[in-house]
Amino acid sequence: MRLSNKKGFSLLEALFASVIMAIGLFAVITAVYTQTTMLHKNREQTIATLIAQGELELLRGQLFDNIVTKSFYEGDAPGLAYLHYGSGYGKGDIVVGNAGFTSDSNIKKVSVVVTWNSINGKTLQKTMATLITRNGINKQ
Repeated sequence: MRLSNKKGFSLLEALFASVIMAIGLFAVITAVYTQTTMLHKNREQTIATLIAQGELELLRGQLFDNIVTKSFYEGDAPGLAYLHYGSGYGKGDIVVGNAGFTSDSNIKKVSVVVTWNSINGKTLQKTMATLITRNGINKQ
């Protein structure tokens, strides 16, 4: 048996439920946005890493004296096309220098720097470095 004739919700109860729903919806939208942003960032970093690794492997296959400082673009590394979004750019630089720990001219330190405009407009870089010797690995 009912104690009163009231049916439904009061205005205050409906307002309170609406506020709780709005807070929950805001939390879900924020989580989805954060996940999407992280997904794009991880995608870009993975592509840049693969490009840098690929360039290092190509350099290892070249003659030692042909490994020099230079830049590369989309035509040289097609993966760069996936790192910019219309108005941006993607490019890479190969930097060759001394190993730093020895004066041996048969060892070069090679760095590959991939630079691109991120989806959020920031300019980002991924750098990978290795040592390359004239005689290759484990050769006397």
